Amino acid sequence: MRPAPCHAALLAALLTPLLAPLLAALAGPAAGDDGAGLRRGADPAAVSISGLSSGAAMAVQYSVAHSASVTGVGSIAGPLWGCAEGSVSRAVNACMCGRGPLAETLGTARRLAADGAIDGLVSGVPQRLRRAYLFQSPADETVASTSGEANAAFLAGFIGSAPEVDRGNARDGSDGAGHGIIAPGPGTDACAFDGQETRYVRSCGAADNAGAMFRALFGDTAPGGAQRVDSVPEGEIWRFDQRRLIERVTADAPSIADDGLNWFWLPTTSRRRRNLDMAEAGYLYVPPTCRAAGSACRVHVALHGCKQDARTFARLAGYNNWAEAYRTIVVYPAIAPGEPVAGGVCRAPPVSGAVDAAWFEPNPNGCWDWWGYLDTTSRKGRYLTRAAPQMRVLDAIIAEVTASR
Repeated sequence: MRPAPCHAALLAALLTPLLAPLLAALAGPAAGDDGAGLRRGADPAAVSISGLSSGAAMAVQYSVAHSASVTGVGSIAGPLWGCAEGSVSRAVNACMCGRGPLAETLGTARRLAADGAIDGLVSGVPQRLRRAYLFQSPADETVASTSGEANAAFLAGFIGSAPEVDRGNARDGSDGAGHGIIAPGPGTDACAFDGQETRYVRSCGAADNAGAMFRALFGDTAPGGAQRVDSVPEGEIWRFDQRRLIERVTADAPSIADDGLNWFWLPTTSRRRRNLDMAEAGYLYVPPTCRAAGSACRVHVALHGCKQDARTFARLAGYNNWAEAYRTIVVYPAIAPGEPVAGGVCRAPPVSGAVDAAWFEPNPNGCWDWWGYLDTTSRKGRYLTRAAPQMRVLDAIIAEVTASR
């Protein structure tokens, strides 16, 4: 959690604007290779969202805040909604590592709905959010199973019906999986934690989180009995310009917390933080059946986790393999990479509560804002509401994907 040395920060600030165009060019094909960009005419009444780890936390935050428009949510190895209470020490110690009791958060969600900070409830339940899927391996060493189970209980109370909870099984070893999303295929990490993780997409036999989740969110049988596609060409994962959507939000000058210290040990805001810690490009997969104008497919937003490359997640996590079967456009928004802290967070000593009083709010591991790192002192708790800056960018992405072509 310590800031990077000043000379490294200065060098990064000088080089990033120069290297950004080159890195964008190397990252993959240009936005919307078929010329339609993000505008896909997807069905606005069939929007769902999911994620891994911090992406799972953000997915649940978004679905709770927008429960009048989101139909389903998936959480892969994610913590309890609202668990962090705006505190990074609590986020790590309690929500991730299971050190200490977890507070009841359903009352907080209902209060926010009553206050109008998130979508309102009808007779105590959401207007549209009805389905949820959670995967939580009991052997996950990054997000404790107690937090995942508490999240399942929270969603059951919020939605009004129990989510489908997948704890893995002994046949393929997925019950002993390390932290990550499980998908069959080459290029993935080992099923169990071995300290060599780089992708956080794990192979545990034929276990398939994305397939199980789509069945839970969309129905037991894919339309026409279609099946998983074994291989999706990497060139069909298209880049889109996320920067202009970020700029729509930052044009309103939302208050955001500083993320570092300058030469005089005073708080400062990096270029990355001014972009809400989000990357300049996100990714998109449009299955062939959804490429014609008027196809009116579903849209699913898939959020990567901390320390994870967004394009690698889009390529390996398994969503694209099921997109054709379920007539679903998959969008992969992205957080900008940070300077990751080495080692397993829950194998390290507890995080001191003193960090909560720091003058700046770093995000070294490239996580989505699930503990409030963008919130200033005067805006604590905003990260759970529709006003959260990253949620507003997701709003803009979904609005564009569902806009008519």
